[in-house]
Amino acid sequence: MKITYLLGQYLLQHKKMRLQGIGEFVLDDFYENPFENEKGKIRLPENSIQFVPDRKAGEDEGLISFIAEKTAKIRSLASSDLEDFLTGGKQLLNISKQFYIDGLGTLILNDNGNYSFRQSNEAIVMAASQEPHPAGYTEKKDEKQESISFKDTYLKPGHHTGNMFRKPLIIFALILGLAIIGGVVYYFFHEWQGNKSTNHNVMEDIRPVMPDPVTVPTDTLSTRTDSTTALTPAGIASYKVIIETTGRQRALSRYDTLRKWGHQVQLSTKDSQTFNLYTTITGPLSDTARSRDSISRFFGRKARIELK
Repeated sequence: MKITYLLGQYLLQHKKMRLQGIGEFVLDDFYENPFENEKGKIRLPENSIQFVPDRKAGEDEGLISFIAEKTAKIRSLASSDLEDFLTGGKQLLNISKQFYIDGLGTLILNDNGNYSFRQSNEAIVMAASQEPHPAGYTEKKDEKQESISFKDTYLKPGHHTGNMFRKPLIIFALILGLAIIGGVVYYFFHEWQGNKSTNHNVMEDIRPVMPDPVTVPTDTLSTRTDSTTALTPAGIASYKVIIETTGRQRALSRYDTLRKWGHQVQLSTKDSQTFNLYTTITGPLSDTARSRDSISRFFGRKARIELK
């Protein structure tokens, strides 16, 4: 329940109420004109509230205890809530605004710089319930309020079971997240080191392809020829089937993959920029077309023949 409603209830019950830094309110007793009860609300007769301004007024201990009881808070919190409410009201008064208290009236700052009070024409105060909680209050499932005792003027705080597990869960989630991040970093670092080592070893085996010397039969020295292929008497020769021609990074990665799969492939380059990925076949030259087509279908790329 809001502080502004509790002020009227307290004044109605105790006839006097002191607000720190503002002054004291006094409710007159009316025997000839009793209060009118309207559906749980009590109408205050006209001019029944007297106000004595006093900027040096201290806290009303009874009011603090009343607020603590009705809001189910400890006294220090109840005092803080009242202080915040009154501080906001005094700020309004300092800028020549009205400070309205529900059910009672309005405080203003007059021309003399003093506080004055005007009771509302329809001053109606909500009847105070005898229960420590306002009507319709239901206790939360995750909050258990211990028995209330005002022997020491303090209210025991409730236990919030939901908060007991929040901190351990946050710590566990943080540790789990760090472990996952560490695992991912380690995996990629390990893969990078492995690829770096593999690429280094492969590069050691690559040599620029140099033209083979031309082999010319001794019985045809007088005849000009561009052939660089030496055939065996049976027509058997070794020739390259170029599987793919690509750049350095792609060639190294493809070479490593195919070797892991068990394929006998090799790399060659003439300028260290463009690489040929090839395999060597020894057989009749009449079968070169069949070998080329078979390898093209297997690797999904158009292969080509290169005779040694």
